[in-house]
Amino acid sequence: MLSAFQLENNRLTRLEVEESQPLVNAVWIDLVEPDDDERLRVQSELGQSLATRPELEDIEASARFFEDDDGLHIHSFFFFEDAEDHAGNSTVAFTIRDGRLFTLRERELPAFRLYRMRARSQSMVDGNAYELLLDLFETKIEQLADEIENIYSDLEQLSRVIMEGHQGDEYDEALSTLAELEDIGWKVRLCLMDTQRALNFLVRKARLPGGQLEQAREILRDIESLLPHNESLFQKVNFLMQAAMGFINIEQNRIIKIFSVVSVVFLPPTLVASSYGMNFEFMPELKWSFGYPGAIIFMILAGLAPYLYFKRKNWL
Repeated sequence: MLSAFQLENNRLTRLEVEESQPLVNAVWIDLVEPDDDERLRVQSELGQSLATRPELEDIEASARFFEDDDGLHIHSFFFFEDAEDHAGNSTVAFTIRDGRLFTLRERELPAFRLYRMRARSQSMVDGNAYELLLDLFETKIEQLADEIENIYSDLEQLSRVIMEGHQGDEYDEALSTLAELEDIGWKVRLCLMDTQRALNFLVRKARLPGGQLEQAREILRDIESLLPHNESLFQKVNFLMQAAMGFINIEQNRIIKIFSVVSVVFLPPTLVASSYGMNFEFMPELKWSFGYPGAIIFMILAGLAPYLYFKRKNWL
């Protein structure tokens, strides 16, 4: 899908992208999973070649941040959650050339959707491609900050469940959620660090206007403030995971102790029963009229004695 936007009084407005409407007036060309015809149109009308899928998947810095004859290129991760609430990072290719911003992505992303909504009612300051790029990065950082806040809130609820130590379905669900939050936190951290590298490249290589240079530095400061919070999330998750494993081990040891005590308690009665179950010809107790009830009483006493001993030692 191809979308185009132009500036009117420093405010973004959507352009009609029918074949009859040229793209030359657009300041922002946004492509989501473009087909071959859309790629060819951008190439023929604006002379801009677009990155391929393998190029988007490259992770080395030289393939993600560079400048060539086709303009300034930045490939950056954007965080998203799909319909099944599975978190992920999707790469967006940014290209700035001839005062125009090109964005290429594989899916709709929350940061882009939020920025387009804001752009309807907010005017840009300088109205250039660099400001567009930085505004999108700024929206992304706001989204990541919200994700960190959500993880903090979820961890507080999980902490109460885990620290109570009452194991059951709720406890199992808490452990599963804890693993999911750790995965989300890792993806948020990866996105923050990737954005930090992209902005550092932009500050070094691009000749940013004064307003955009300060905006880029402000976003970098925001990232620096978020990274320690993200690190503390991992520490909290690790603590809760270790606490949960500790409670599980305690419960398992308690169960094993019960079985061990039961086996020891029943060992003397079993010895008595097996003794009187032997088929020897000469066993005087077999002829006693009270032999059977006496054996039963003896077995009960033999089991009661170790039980009382364990209770006295506080082993139960």
